[in-house]
Amino acid sequence: MVSTEVLLLESRLSILMDNFAISGKDLAGLLHIDSSLVSKWRSGKRNLKPNSVYTMQIIKHVMALDSNNQYAKIRLMLSQDYMNIFKCSEQEITLFLKDWLTSAKEISENTRDYFDEIKNLRSTSLLTTYTLSGLNGRRQAVQFFLKYAQSLSPGVEMWCYTTENSKWFFENSEFLNEWCMRNMSLLGEENRIKVIHPLSSSYESLATSMITWMPLHMTGRTTAYFIPKYKDEELVYTYFLIKDHLALYNWSTRQPSREMNTYITHEPQFVKDIEVMLQSHLGESTRVFEHFGYETKDEYINYLIAIMEKDTNEYHWSLTFPICGLSDGLLRDILTENGFTGEEFEQYYEKLNLISELGNKSQHCFFVDLDRLREWLKKDAIVLNEMSFTCGRTVSIPHRMFMRLMTEVLKVVSESDKIKMCLASTDLLRRLADTEIIAKENTRIHFSSTVGDRPRVLVTKELTVVTAIYSYFEELWNTTPYICKNKEYVSKQIMKVLEEVNRTTPPAPANE
Repeated sequence: MVSTEVLLLESRLSILMDNFAISGKDLAGLLHIDSSLVSKWRSGKRNLKPNSVYTMQIIKHVMALDSNNQYAKIRLMLSQDYMNIFKCSEQEITLFLKDWLTSAKEISENTRDYFDEIKNLRSTSLLTTYTLSGLNGRRQAVQFFLKYAQSLSPGVEMWCYTTENSKWFFENSEFLNEWCMRNMSLLGEENRIKVIHPLSSSYESLATSMITWMPLHMTGRTTAYFIPKYKDEELVYTYFLIKDHLALYNWSTRQPSREMNTYITHEPQFVKDIEVMLQSHLGESTRVFEHFGYETKDEYINYLIAIMEKDTNEYHWSLTFPICGLSDGLLRDILTENGFTGEEFEQYYEKLNLISELGNKSQHCFFVDLDRLREWLKKDAIVLNEMSFTCGRTVSIPHRMFMRLMTEVLKVVSESDKIKMCLASTDLLRRLADTEIIAKENTRIHFSSTVGDRPRVLVTKELTVVTAIYSYFEELWNTTPYICKNKEYVSKQIMKVLEEVNRTTPPAPANE
């Protein structure tokens, strides 16, 4: 079977010629050489040398072709490898182009896709605006935008807002992976992102957007806003802004075509106008999430008790199951395992018992992803999110105790008419890694993660957002085959994974 990562017998020169519509015959004539030599360069059978007179002639010719566009095509092509290319002078671009053109590194099929639409790029020198066409051009514009942001000093403030269906954004997994990776890198450099989620005519679109952004929201360095008022307009909009630096924008109909254009501009007044427009949207927006951390455990417990007193259905995207139904002995052993003693022990034991009792009032539906469970069990210890935030510090258990916990939980599930299980997942949910979700009908959506330097819970009670995400899980539940919701079958599959991991896990030391 041939991998999609198989390297193509194609050189960087071939990519350059394609994007500037230079034929082999034309290049041979320009260089006064036989066209067979050009063919060998294009196929990668022979390499251009850095100090070759032919290399310098090719670079000079291409630079001349792109000079009226402020070297926009060249900058975009080189941005795959040279982050600061957008700020470079003509002389620096020449040096980078020579380095890129004579590189021995092969071009993979996936990387080659990046260059497909650059040939359609246009730039107006007056406004320094880049124009990219089609859906691939749209993705390239976003890549351009993020790379430019990465080239700036720390302290960048980015704004994102769109009213259109974001299918183009999520349907290409490679693009989505790069988008997430670059945003994570930006957020790690003391930068900030403001995201405005408008009320969409589609709950699915709103839920997809919220869940996709969640790994970034869990860093605590993004601020999510929501516009609750829906406007059914013929045109839809996308605006991305790097404050005081760069704007990306697009207008299109509700059914985007391959002919649509996406624009990126450095023009100062236009960048300022976009900021003013986004500020006006913020004026009609509300903050989506309330944040809790270990340091706010008392507020979190009060919130949790108030929410759990409401008898409404819950969907869980979680690997630890609720603490409701755990035996008194196991609950005590978990607290002891984590060093709780004396008064502290009794304090949290009482609160965990209360939460367990309240949890029995609701109907719980758990989604289990067996592959995710296997990956999770590779860790040295299993973190129990709900207990961690209730106790104000990380509560974890070794594999031997997790096996005991799961044995108890599966027994409780088999005997309870309040807890259901389902073997189901989606690519979107798998991207959440260690983040867990609780969607409580008409009440709240609860995201939690203990990963990173600041574990946190994000909660929203914004009813439209709650309904959108709850409906997403309801649809997943309703479309899952019956056998994958059969408690006996699901329990057996979970136990198989646990036993499989247990066989490969070293036994606990004798002194335990």
